[in-house]
Amino acid sequence: MQPTEALAAYRAMWDDLAAAAENSDAKHPGLGAHASGGALQLLRHMMTEDRKKEVVTKGRLRLDPVVEDNGTMEVVIRDCADATDWLHYTSDGKRENDVPGGHHRIDATLLQRGSAWWVDRLYIGQVGSC
Repeated sequence: MQPTEALAAYRAMWDDLAAAAENSDAKHPGLGAHASGGALQLLRHMMTEDRKKEVVTKGRLRLDPVVEDNGTMEVVIRDCADATDWLHYTSDGKRENDVPGGHHRIDATLLQRGSAWWVDRLYIGQVGSC
């Protein structure tokens, strides 16, 4: 059985990141809506680094999460996120570089706190890792 609430929280975390990435905003209030712990630190770090490089992220990230381990209070999700169309752009609207997007292995551990699920640990592999 797929824990639908945990999968929904995982997808929502990526929606939150996509919103923050439009402006590379590490302080975007949505970043903490579905992420905590090391996952939240990673998301904020990514936005901080993008801001330093003066790039924003546009496009669409495609997810295909699968539950690897389903515990009572902890769920492990593995994904192969397709970032082919989710790319960095400079302030003048041009692509940051000619490097194409690709597929990234994602490992996420979600913890249940009360009735809510939070992405607490997050690993994002390099392009081509899945």
